[in-house]
Amino acid sequence: MIILQYTEFRDGNVPAGFEQLRVFKKALDCLPEDVEKVKLRSDTAGYQHDLLRYCEKGENERFGRIEFAIGCNVTKAFKTAVAEVPDSEWQPIYKDTGGKPMKTGSEWAEVCFVPYCATG
Repeated sequence: MIILQYTEFRDGNVPAGFEQLRVFKKALDCLPEDVEKVKLRSDTAGYQHDLLRYCEKGENERFGRIEFAIGCNVTKAFKTAVAEVPDSEWQPIYKDTGGKPMKTGSEWAEVCFVPYCATG
């Protein structure tokens, strides 16, 4: 596994979410030739419709569809979507304690949530 960190120095008044898709594309171009699959993990700064759409629709010529996990603001609509996830789909989160997996008391589930996007 290769973990890529791409850095771009910006003015101090530029928000973290500014042009995330452009920056992500530049980072992808830096990957070695033998990399065949890419996944994206981001905090809420990456919660931008153009970036989500790019990854989901497989618009990258080299990598196709890019799986992603991106944080989002916890809105009323998102809370409703989370509440609709059946109990059976929630999985425990483990941490490694000296080579033994231990439940953390937290759980995860895939939430089907499509935010309203006025721009399509």
